[in-house]
Amino acid sequence: MFKIPKRFRGIKRFEQVLRVITKHELGFFLEKLKLKKKSLRLKKKKTRPIELRLIFEELGGTFIKLGQLLSLRPDLIPKEYCDELSKLQDDVEPFPYEEVEHIIKAELKKPVKKLFKKFDKKPIAAASIGQVHVAQLKNGKKVAVKVMRPGIKALIETDLEILEYLARIFKHNVKQSIIEPEEIFEEFKQYTENELDYLKEASNIKAFCNNFKDDRQVKIPRVYDSLTTCRVLTMEFVEGVKLREIIMHPKRYKRFNKKKISELIVNSVLKQIFIHGLFHADPHPSNILIKDKTIGFIDFGIVGKISKQLKEKISFLFISLIHRDPDDIVKAFINLNLVNTGIDTESLKKDLSETLGKYYNTRLDRIDMTELFFKSLRVAKKHKIKISRDFVLLGKALVTLQGVGIELNPDFNLVQETQPFIKKLVKQKHKPSYILKRMARETKRFAEFIHSLPEDSKMVYKNMEKADLALEQINKDLQGLTKELRVETFRVIMAMIIASLIIGASLTYRTDAWLSNSLIALALLLLIYVLFTIIRDGLRKRKQ
Repeated sequence: MFKIPKRFRGIKRFEQVLRVITKHELGFFLEKLKLKKKSLRLKKKKTRPIELRLIFEELGGTFIKLGQLLSLRPDLIPKEYCDELSKLQDDVEPFPYEEVEHIIKAELKKPVKKLFKKFDKKPIAAASIGQVHVAQLKNGKKVAVKVMRPGIKALIETDLEILEYLARIFKHNVKQSIIEPEEIFEEFKQYTENELDYLKEASNIKAFCNNFKDDRQVKIPRVYDSLTTCRVLTMEFVEGVKLREIIMHPKRYKRFNKKKISELIVNSVLKQIFIHGLFHADPHPSNILIKDKTIGFIDFGIVGKISKQLKEKISFLFISLIHRDPDDIVKAFINLNLVNTGIDTESLKKDLSETLGKYYNTRLDRIDMTELFFKSLRVAKKHKIKISRDFVLLGKALVTLQGVGIELNPDFNLVQETQPFIKKLVKQKHKPSYILKRMARETKRFAEFIHSLPEDSKMVYKNMEKADLALEQINKDLQGLTKELRVETFRVIMAMIIASLIIGASLTYRTDAWLSNSLIALALLLLIYVLFTIIRDGLRKRKQ
């Protein structure tokens, strides 16, 4: 039934992947990839986005992680696929506690009893990569211990090999311009490599913890380095109710002020973006905990980073949207450095003006951030503009934020909610202290530029000198080559004339002996001359 390549024969997982794809009525996809013989197809009952989600759910593990990542990247796949894949839940059966004990002992070099005062055998959450247990340190502190699933690294490596192969043959066998399979694979590979190293997540948590150390309204768990390795992550237990529970069971959690919660979440994410330059890329309700008047963030597997320059440009975009200035809105999009030099900027401006036109005279509470984001992505795709991963993660985080806000408060509008924060940000940027700091920073950069200018100029001059010498040599070589081509062309023409004279002599030998002899003599003279030039040029080259 399946045409399995030699490298995957004997690997049951590869055949399982093909079988599940066929089961969910995407066998035609395997036929296009030449991995399955053509067959009579039944009428489709479901749409392709749903089928793809069902395939990922059944294959589990790596494929669920792939689906979750793709749901955050509307620049890589169509929006309807993002919406469907966002429904994927990474909930699996927990692995036995004996395995947990074995991993902790192997990683931390001591048994669980010697490291913790108490350790709950039943996990509070179990996912494809690992599971989380509640424990208590010897000093009485409550912690969450994340333990990586045994054998997961080998399974993911096999799945990555299969996905890399499928991405490559997809690119060569399916003609389309909607997605870039190899780009998706590289993105996912990097993501899973980070997921398989808890030290990287620990580093993200510590950065967030440092950023919010003086903020009493936001709780980020503390990491315990002595109890953390690449396969075990021990962090402070964050108390609170998951935001998902508050949204799903409003009557049970009447005590919470949903409007206040939405304001807290928006302000904390805006701080992450515009002040810290490091933001939680997936702020969905399951990753946010609420306790009294504080919010807590968990799961820092995917984060986005924004440079100082990009922060300034995004701030300008939000200010332009708030002021509803059409020229500034277009300028803000252009200034985001998303445009290649080969792009027709006038055509891009026109498309952006048409796309954003409806927002120019619209009240702030009518501006739909989700619609704005996806329309902007469509314009980018049309003009083949390459968008950075962090910028797309930022856009998707804001879209998720708007969705969370609406679930808490039906009248919520992200652009309107950002207005007080952005105005405060603008005021801060006009403060003398901020201007002085910026002047000091720019002065330092200018001083560094002046300091390095003589050395850089010297280097440029040397490179230009080398380039001049190289060009001079190329010019000489070209002149020599031209001369040789002329000589060789002349000799070829002479050879053709000599051949013609000999042929003419042979044809007139019986009818006109004198003419025939004359042609032979002329051919002989020309031959002597050609031989003379060859010998002369050869002697000249030897002397050189």
